[in-house]
Amino acid sequence: MARHRGTMMAAVGAPEVITQLESAAKVLMAPPSMVSTEQRQHAEHIFLSFRKSKSPFAICKHILETSKVDYVLFQAATAIMEAVVREWILLEKTSIESLRAFLLTYVLQRPNLQKYVREQILLAVAVIVKRGSQDKSINCKSIFHEVGQLISSGNPTVQTLACSILTALLSEFSSSSKTSSIGLNMEFHGSCKRLFQEEGLRQIFMMTMEVLQEFSRRENLNAQMSSVFQRYLALANQVLSWNFLPPNHILSFVRGPVMGRHYIAMFEATQNVTLKPTEPWREALLDTRVMDLFFTVHRKIREDSDMAQDSLQCLAQLASMHGPIFPDESAQVSYLAHLVEGLLSMINGIEIEDSEAVGISNIISNLITMFPRSTLTALPSDLFTSFINCLTLLTCSFGRSAALEEVLDKDDMVYMEAYDKLLESWLTLVQDEEHFPRGCFVQPAVQVFNSYIQCHLAAPDGTRNLSLNGITSHDEDEINELQEDDRELFSDQLSSIGMLGRVAADHCIPLLTSLLEDRVTRLHGQLQRTQQHLMASSDLGSVDRKVLDDLYEDIHWLILVSGYLLADDAQGETPLIPSEVMEFSIKHSTEVDINTTLQILGSPGEKASSIPGCNRTDSVIRLLSAVLRTSEVESRATRASLTELLSPQMGKDIVWFLRRWAKTYLLVDEKLYEQISIPLNTAFGAETEGAQWIVGYLLEKVINNLSVWSSEPELANDTVELLVTLVEKRERANIVVQCESWWNLAKQFARRSPPLHLLSSSLQRSLMKALVLGGFAHMDSDTKQQYWAEVFQPLQQRFLNLINQENFAQISQEEAVKQEIVATLEALCGIAEATQIDNVASLFSFLMDFLSSCIGLMEVYSNTPETINLIIEVFVEVAHKQICYLGETKSMKLYEACLTLLQVYSKNNQSRKRNDATAEEDQYQDLLLIMELLTNLLSKEFIDFSDTDDVFRNQEQGTSASSRTVSAADVVLYGVNIVLPLMSQDLLKFPSLCNQYYKLITFICEIFPEKIPQLPEDLFKSLMFSLELGMTSMSSEISQLCLEALSPLAEQCAKNQEKDTPLFIATRHFLKLVFDMLVLQKHNTEMTVAAGEALYTLVCLHQAEYSELVETLLSSQRDAVIYQRLADAFNKLTASSTPPTMDRKQKVAFLKSLEEFVANVGGLLCVK
Repeated sequence: MARHRGTMMAAVGAPEVITQLESAAKVLMAPPSMVSTEQRQHAEHIFLSFRKSKSPFAICKHILETSKVDYVLFQAATAIMEAVVREWILLEKTSIESLRAFLLTYVLQRPNLQKYVREQILLAVAVIVKRGSQDKSINCKSIFHEVGQLISSGNPTVQTLACSILTALLSEFSSSSKTSSIGLNMEFHGSCKRLFQEEGLRQIFMMTMEVLQEFSRRENLNAQMSSVFQRYLALANQVLSWNFLPPNHILSFVRGPVMGRHYIAMFEATQNVTLKPTEPWREALLDTRVMDLFFTVHRKIREDSDMAQDSLQCLAQLASMHGPIFPDESAQVSYLAHLVEGLLSMINGIEIEDSEAVGISNIISNLITMFPRSTLTALPSDLFTSFINCLTLLTCSFGRSAALEEVLDKDDMVYMEAYDKLLESWLTLVQDEEHFPRGCFVQPAVQVFNSYIQCHLAAPDGTRNLSLNGITSHDEDEINELQEDDRELFSDQLSSIGMLGRVAADHCIPLLTSLLEDRVTRLHGQLQRTQQHLMASSDLGSVDRKVLDDLYEDIHWLILVSGYLLADDAQGETPLIPSEVMEFSIKHSTEVDINTTLQILGSPGEKASSIPGCNRTDSVIRLLSAVLRTSEVESRATRASLTELLSPQMGKDIVWFLRRWAKTYLLVDEKLYEQISIPLNTAFGAETEGAQWIVGYLLEKVINNLSVWSSEPELANDTVELLVTLVEKRERANIVVQCESWWNLAKQFARRSPPLHLLSSSLQRSLMKALVLGGFAHMDSDTKQQYWAEVFQPLQQRFLNLINQENFAQISQEEAVKQEIVATLEALCGIAEATQIDNVASLFSFLMDFLSSCIGLMEVYSNTPETINLIIEVFVEVAHKQICYLGETKSMKLYEACLTLLQVYSKNNQSRKRNDATAEEDQYQDLLLIMELLTNLLSKEFIDFSDTDDVFRNQEQGTSASSRTVSAADVVLYGVNIVLPLMSQDLLKFPSLCNQYYKLITFICEIFPEKIPQLPEDLFKSLMFSLELGMTSMSSEISQLCLEALSPLAEQCAKNQEKDTPLFIATRHFLKLVFDMLVLQKHNTEMTVAAGEALYTLVCLHQAEYSELVETLLSSQRDAVIYQRLADAFNKLTASSTPPTMDRKQKVAFLKSLEEFVANVGGLLCVK
């Protein structure tokens, strides 16, 4: 039809066609209210069929020369571009060449064309050049010759046009998202790019260099000249940001799925491309004049912030240069030396503008990240020293400017971004410290550290909140409540500063100690004065908070920096004392008096300086003592009823620091260290009085905080986290349970006495977890029994008394009753979270007694979604934490409980659906939890730590396990029965729900494939539809999960050997889907393996259908060369003479062949 329409159009006279197109353009350009949808669709259709018409070149030329409507000109250019590619083989080479010349001349003669029309015509030229570069039918040299003439014309308009031509070529050949979709395969795009980057790209670069050279020599540039200069500078940036493909010979060595189109796709995906040119670029880029030119250009245009960004970006790209361009290490060293010299002379001669900060920090960051350490150390030593000094000064200067930006609350935090980059660079350097001359970073570290501290302290010691004229700003009331906590917000900065503090520990640890001790003494004095003031006038409003607020802010930053300096935040592993801190303590241990050190540690109520011999103490312990002293001043203020005057932020900082410190230093294990500091080991080692004293002190702190600060959720949370840290390691818990205050806390919590009952539900959960962990510490059996009686029994008793009341159903909705129920459910989650392999037996039995009562609550609270959620969550936690330790009998009990839970949920859900359309949100939460529960139950199939003869001694009465078996499969499939009908496509738009759902159905297919054919018909269809949807319309992660589900299903079919079952028919459909995905569509490299495994098992099952797919694909190929290559590749893919079977060896061989297949012909069929 389209072809017929096209010739018809050609038959109609040119003026009529133009009239028709111009009126269609009018419709498309009209406001939506002025035209109907039908009119708009008709107009679009006219343009579409025009673009598909056969050989539209003559008419397009005519349109370009006569029409005055921009949109029609744009469409004519597009039609030419598409037709040239479509009819390339039929066109004479001379007519292509004349078409290209016509388009170029056309643009040259019409300087006032609309920008979008001009760009489209130049794009058509670029596409013609690209298509012709493959079969050498277009001579690129002649094009560059023409462009060269345009550049040397000296006419700014013509020079701008030349730049547009080069930019269009660059975009078209880059084979990235900017490449036009011209219906050619990825292999074609890739080989064009490779050809272009060796020749054309280099010529564009050389031309650009000439223009920049010419312009940099001129004294003053008018606006038009500047505009041309800017265009060429942006072009240079584009060339230096080119994503170089490795040369062909390297590609042939790379085996595995990262080849062919994958390789191209992989190169296009990376953001922030670093410069990795190929060998032929040596002459162009290793010439020192190139780098010098960019430094010169930057000096010339740095006042213009837009141009400065381009010139600095060019320098940053040059600073990231690596790879085969350097013939040897000495070439790399001399390149780096030249770069550093240029950078230093540029920075030293100028006052840096705001717009330059980020660019300069990018240059330094790239240089430090991309050049090997050996290259940096091979620089002449005075040059390296100058570079480090310059980096130090810049870091301090950007830090001060970043602090100013914060004070002025600027939207665009350029110095903050630049400062972050430089601190990251420092971190990279000091982490590789052993490669550099010993001690070369100590002085710089001192300066950067001092400057950071200074920016964060109030005047007179620091410059915090001082604006340029030295006036303090920032109204405290304006501080945004929603702002993230500083320790999260600035964690990267603090990590770098902490690391620099360790490098210069001799200076930084004593400095932090003296600053913190001084602030705490001042805080103590200020609180005392305020207390006296309040005795005279009890009006809190009359207190001047300014001095206190400044002190709190100082203490806040000093504690954060101390925490990051003394310890790392190790997730999951045992954190070690940083080696620099340990070495610092060992180095000075001969000057230390241990007894005085312990005395200062043990007297947080005293000023350290008032203790005789206070200077002969261990500095690391003294810094901890300063934090303990802060904590003590805070506790005493609460006891003196001055809580109103305290800062909850300071309270948070103290417990955060103590928790971080305790994980690393408390009960330090000397076996983990090659050498250990005697003061640290004496103060905090196992079996020491110091360790016992400090555990007691921390526990008192926790209890004091919970009674005073329960209304401050974040502070209460940090406090409970500290408590969990104290008991999660058995060695620490053994000391904790010897403290009387621990028992008091446990009893208080069990009785729900105030103020613990005011804590939020998630905190009650964590507190319960801590109390359970403490209960497994070392105690004699009587004590242990007493502990459990005091912690667990009240919980159980109160719960049972409540739900067994005759009128429970009536009173269940009362607020007090609901609170009691919620508190119990939270406590049960906490108990489950405390599960460890050595306590699972007793905890499981305790929790099982509750689970059946919880199911009863489902009925009572069926209309209270948040309670239903919490009940399911108890089951989720128990399954998550305990299933892997349970033997067969216990697992069965849990499966049964879960099945009953799901049955009750399903019944309630059906009646609820009839009553009202429940909000999607509730449904979302329920489904998410149910799927999590099912996934946790399934995990038993592959994570099982239980003994074969049951971890627990069998305590069943009379019923043998085999006589009533509920397997995980039964529960899970029953659960899927509930979940599948409720999973609407709208719900799948929630990423977390979607992930959980697909994880679950993949698990089921992998673990119980034999159950899938037995599903009811509608359920089976839903499951198959879900798999297809996941493969074709979801993220690559989900697509991969669905592919992994296919293999076990196909294997199941092969086992059953039944044709025409629904599963057999479904797998046949999936064969086509997977075949198309692998052969015809673009997909991620990671997918190749999952798709390949699925394809293999599906081919084993449906060999005839597979052959048919291959035949159909081959017969659709018009190009004989491509046909032959494809036929050979398919023959090689299934080369073995024996038909494929479900044999592991054969499968592995197939996957290997598939990788080669994708590399050889993958790019032929994937079209852009």
